[in-house]
Amino acid sequence: MSLRLPRLRLLRGFIRNREGTTAIEFAFVAIPFFLLLFGIIEIGLSFFANQVLNNAVMDAARLIRTGQAHAQGFNQETFKAQIMDSVSGFPISADRLTLDVEKIQGFGGFSPKQLIDDTGNVTQDIGYDHGAAGDIIIVRALYRWPLISALMKTNYGDLGSGDRLLVSTAVFRNEPFPWSTQQGGN
Repeated sequence: MSLRLPRLRLLRGFIRNREGTTAIEFAFVAIPFFLLLFGIIEIGLSFFANQVLNNAVMDAARLIRTGQAHAQGFNQETFKAQIMDSVSGFPISADRLTLDVEKIQGFGGFSPKQLIDDTGNVTQDIGYDHGAAGDIIIVRALYRWPLISALMKTNYGDLGSGDRLLVSTAVFRNEPFPWSTQQGGN
C-alpha cells in the first residue's frame, strides 16, 4: 500500500499539470486543419488554371471565327502555339494539352466523339478542321492538370493517372470572311 500512494500522487501531479496541454491539442487539430487548407489551395489552383485555359481557348477560337486562322494557314500545331502564347507565365505545358477542332453539320443533331477512353485516358482521336466561312466549329481543349497530394488524386482526379481533367469548349459559327480557299488545317 505504501508503493501505491506515491504512484497515485504522481498520477495526480500529471493530471493537474497543464503546461503541455495546448501543444497536444494543437497537434490534434493541426493535421486535419492543414490537410483541409492544402486541399482548398490545390482545388482553387485547378479552378484558376481552368479559367486561364478557358480564356486562352476563347482568344484562339476568335482567330478561327474571324477567318484569321484560315488566312494564315493554321494547323493543329500553330493553333496550340497560339493557345500556349495566351497562357505564358502560367504553369501549363504543351505536352499535357490536347486539342480537337472539328466542323459540325448543325447545332441540333451533334453527337460528340469520345475524347476519354474506358481506361480513363485522353484518346488520340483528335483532329483539326477550322472549316470555311459560315461553318459551325467546335473547339475542345483538354488539359491534364497534375495533382500534388495522393489524397487529392484519389478523391479529385478524373483520369487513370490521378490527374484532374480541365476542359474548355467553344462552339461558334464562322463569320462570313472573304477567303474562299482554305490554306491549311485539313
